[in-house]
Amino acid sequence: MDSRIKENPERTFDLVVQVACPPSENEDPTVLWSFPQDHTDQEVLQTVPKFCFPFDVKRVSQNQVGQNFTFVLTDIDGKQRFGFCRLTQGCRVCICLLSYMPWFEIYYKLLNTLADYLTKQQENDLNDMLNSLYELPVPKPFTPVNLSVNEQLCIATGQVLRDRRSEEPHSYFIAPDINGLPTIPESRNLTEYFVAVDINNMLQLYASMLHERRIIITSRKLSTLTACVHGAAVMLYPMYWQHIFIPVLPPHLLDYCCAPMPYFVGVHLSLLERVRSRSLEDVVILNVDTNTLESPSDDLHNLPCDVVSSLKSKLKKQSTATGSGVARAFLRAQAALFGSYRDALRYRPGEPITFCEESFVNHRSSTMKNFLSMAVNLQLFKQFIDGRLAKLNAGRGFTDVFEEEITDGGFCGSSSRSYQQWMHTVKKGGALFNTAVSKAKVHAKRGIRDIRGRLKAREEDEDGMTVCAGSPTSTKSLSPRRLQKMRLQNLNKSPMSVGPRDLGYGLDDDEDTASKISSEDSAEVRSYTEDSDDSASLELNIDSSSSGQMNLLEEILDSLTTTTMEEGRLSAAKSLDFFRSMDELDYKAPKQNPLLQTVKNCVPPTSLQHVKQED
Repeated sequence: MDSRIKENPERTFDLVVQVACPPSENEDPTVLWSFPQDHTDQEVLQTVPKFCFPFDVKRVSQNQVGQNFTFVLTDIDGKQRFGFCRLTQGCRVCICLLSYMPWFEIYYKLLNTLADYLTKQQENDLNDMLNSLYELPVPKPFTPVNLSVNEQLCIATGQVLRDRRSEEPHSYFIAPDINGLPTIPESRNLTEYFVAVDINNMLQLYASMLHERRIIITSRKLSTLTACVHGAAVMLYPMYWQHIFIPVLPPHLLDYCCAPMPYFVGVHLSLLERVRSRSLEDVVILNVDTNTLESPSDDLHNLPCDVVSSLKSKLKKQSTATGSGVARAFLRAQAALFGSYRDALRYRPGEPITFCEESFVNHRSSTMKNFLSMAVNLQLFKQFIDGRLAKLNAGRGFTDVFEEEITDGGFCGSSSRSYQQWMHTVKKGGALFNTAVSKAKVHAKRGIRDIRGRLKAREEDEDGMTVCAGSPTSTKSLSPRRLQKMRLQNLNKSPMSVGPRDLGYGLDDDEDTASKISSEDSAEVRSYTEDSDDSASLELNIDSSSSGQMNLLEEILDSLTTTTMEEGRLSAAKSLDFFRSMDELDYKAPKQNPLLQTVKNCVPPTSLQHVKQED
């Protein structure tokens, strides 16, 4: 599970509810209104209201907790579903929108519109807008979306916006790219986190997350609290926190703070005393309001000094800057710490790409070596590696800002060659290899079956045969059994004889039988292998023990020649799909191969034409 964000969700949101605060914590909140009304997931309908008031309802007011905050639910697949909330009416009512899309700024803006409708009791307009948005396909990144209500509701995307005029748009947004780096001030979470927490505490918290500690962030404002939790977690990109992650704990889940496993949670300040009264062990606590951090261990000291000093310097330069500078500073630190994972990837022909922990940990710097020895056991790193390997072995590949940062910063031994090119070469070579092997086996079997069938027919029709003209043997009359025996003797005298396996018997579909990867592909793979210090060779050579045998189709191909040895050359790793037309093959008149001539003379031309057409 590489990312915790669900890919290709069906809708922009799943549920909207209006919830009333209970008189006491012993009672459940009351759902006043919900959309859609036919929502069938009863578990969600019962769970969401309990997250809408994550504070001591008897001690605080709306001025103390703020208006907007976010909680997270985790589904059965480990994917996060976000609950965007807005408190109204003196903190006694909460509007919550549930979605798989991490569109914080957009949904906070939409919640303001919903609250305005409810205050003005414009329920018809509210339902019309939600229904249209509910049915709207999820827009692609950077697609403009217009929400407006006048005489006729208008919710549109893309070209429709340019063709249609909307008088008083209620809301307008552009679908964000959730895979891009967050920027200041566009990202509300990162902006609040960077403003509220000083650089030293940011570094300490970053180190604690890399050690997968039990972490609590607290604040008296829910909006700041949840923004800091999300803002800190995103600094792990391209990795994701894989353990308990709850941006704000409701009162009935405070026992999670006593869990023995790692967690990253937010706790409202009004509930912190209850948490401290429980038996907490080795917990990191960051108080955003006082900008103080309590930690039982010095995790920052375990990180390489050069990485920490570089990150700290870059963050100081971004103190008054906007844009993606803060996120990119942490991204570069991640690349410096984990970018050498590329050099630990291992590929052997016919096997999946794997990750070698021993090679990854082996580093010149003792500090880095100690950190990497610990890092290979981190759940966030294991899931990251599993995700990368899954994409590579599936042939999908990937190119993201993290890989670009590794290459630009030279954080791996193969930085001189694009990682994407290496991945493409492995995929391309594997595809060609599989194509050549499968075609050769199929055509060999078909050709031999055809030849054997015709020989059998002649045995039944004739009591004796004469060896055909052009045969290296005499022309006297022989029995079919004697003729077949002599043919086999002639084949055995050939420097490259055809064995039973080459005639289609005992062929193993999983066995490598290709000669080698084409010259251009093998050069790329060989270069990456040398850069990675990989002992496994990616060039596929014929086993010397089987050099005395050859496949029937391969023998036929070897009897053909081309005008040049480089351009248009046929090899086991290249299929005829490489040539756009037969003219590009540029054949010469082939020299007669004795073995091929024997087969031609003994079998009618139609048989060989059949084999050629199948190829």
